[in-house]
Amino acid sequence: SDNPLTKVRALKVDETELTYLTHDQIAMLLAELDKSPSSHARISARLCLATGARWSEAATLRKNQLVNNMVTYSATKNGKNRSIPIKPELAQLISEHAPLVDGWSTFKRAADNAELNLPKGQLTHVLRHTFASHFMINGGNILSLQRILGHQSLTMTMRYAHLAPEH
Repeated sequence: SDNPLTKVRALKVDETELTYLTHDQIAMLLAELDKSPSSHARISARLCLATGARWSEAATLRKNQLVNNMVTYSATKNGKNRSIPIKPELAQLISEHAPLVDGWSTFKRAADNAELNLPKGQLTHVLRHTFASHFMINGGNILSLQRILGHQSLTMTMRYAHLAPEH
């Protein structure tokens, strides 16, 4: 039979605020995270800021996902693998400590201590927004950003287009 919901209008949902960290906020956050050198949260945060990864992708990284200064995320939201180059220093840090374990509570404590005023629900996701925002601010290509973030459609990535210098 016909779908009974075909004539029901879709709910309009307000778009959530996209917050990203400034360079000073990033420095404060990383300094707070470095106060817990045994925590993997400091590595996961750096990985998110360097690659635009979701916290769940970075905080569970295994050593075999790092090859030749390239991180490959396989357990992604859309199920597609994506590989992103990283600096050798970060690759070295990861290889010394992988497999990473989720340090969410350490990250939360560091964000609180750094006095980051973040919208509800964006505690770790702000790192992904920060990567994408700075990528576009620095003249990055929107199609490249789509591939890096692993977005299925360009529409999702277009939220960052207004940050491009030529916008």
